[in-house]
Amino acid sequence: MCACLLVISCSFKGERAIRNNFAGVVIVAVLLLVIGIIVIGVLRQSRKNHKNVRLQNEQLQQTLEELEYANQNIVRIMRIMAHDLRNPLSGMIGLANTMAEDETVDEKKHMLRLIEATGVHSLDMINELLTSGLADENEPLVKHPLDIKELLCDSVELLRFKAAEKNQQIIFESLNVPIIATVNHEKIWRVFNNLIVNAIKFSHKGGIIKVSIYENADKKTVLISVADNGIGIPDKDKERIFEMFTSAKRVGTDGEQPFGLGLSISKRVIEYHNGKLWVENNAGQGSVFYIELPL
Repeated sequence: MCACLLVISCSFKGERAIRNNFAGVVIVAVLLLVIGIIVIGVLRQSRKNHKNVRLQNEQLQQTLEELEYANQNIVRIMRIMAHDLRNPLSGMIGLANTMAEDETVDEKKHMLRLIEATGVHSLDMINELLTSGLADENEPLVKHPLDIKELLCDSVELLRFKAAEKNQQIIFESLNVPIIATVNHEKIWRVFNNLIVNAIKFSHKGGIIKVSIYENADKKTVLISVADNGIGIPDKDKERIFEMFTSAKRVGTDGEQPFGLGLSISKRVIEYHNGKLWVENNAGQGSVFYIELPL
């Protein structure tokens, strides 16, 4: 009888222990479940916060890039306009000084006409700056048919006085017939000035600069060349010189300061006109810049 009671007692204690263990397991499982739910919630909130921060950073980065681009664009346009205004204003000063000397009436009339044309072109550039609101230059070009040979001739006449400061001569070569092309008057005029001023800047004192323009009827194009007898351009720099703010710039033969802008401006303008601008070595010494434009 005692043995039987002992067995029952042991059995009861075993069942109670099992129940206690089971309850413990359940409590642990519940705790783990609660902890898991909390961890999952924290992770979800963390991912959400991380996504929001990433989106805010991307928006901030985009805003900074837009501001940087706008700032660079403003600086670029301002520097371009300031650079291009230097040439015509310098030419006007040279003409005014020359007019102070004794000249014939016809020569004075010719100089006055050049001063007037140069002043008009300068005002056109200023008006372009004001009306564009410092916007990008990707706006459509307004083009008209004009005698491009006469425009080039005017640029040569205007800059003869600048060349004379270095005892240089500018020789203009062309047939005695008009060459009509559909171009933007002001922008092509800036290109002509840039190329001739560069030829003056990098030619030696007493040198000769040759400017020519001829029509190629077969190709329906006009070919313009500006040849100097200056310091030349190394082969490794022949493409780099057309880059905006290029590092491939050198001081002129009389110590003129380089800006690294003129050729980049000119190449962009010519390409806007569906033309080409390139440079080759001069047969003697120096460089020859070529422009090809559709008629």
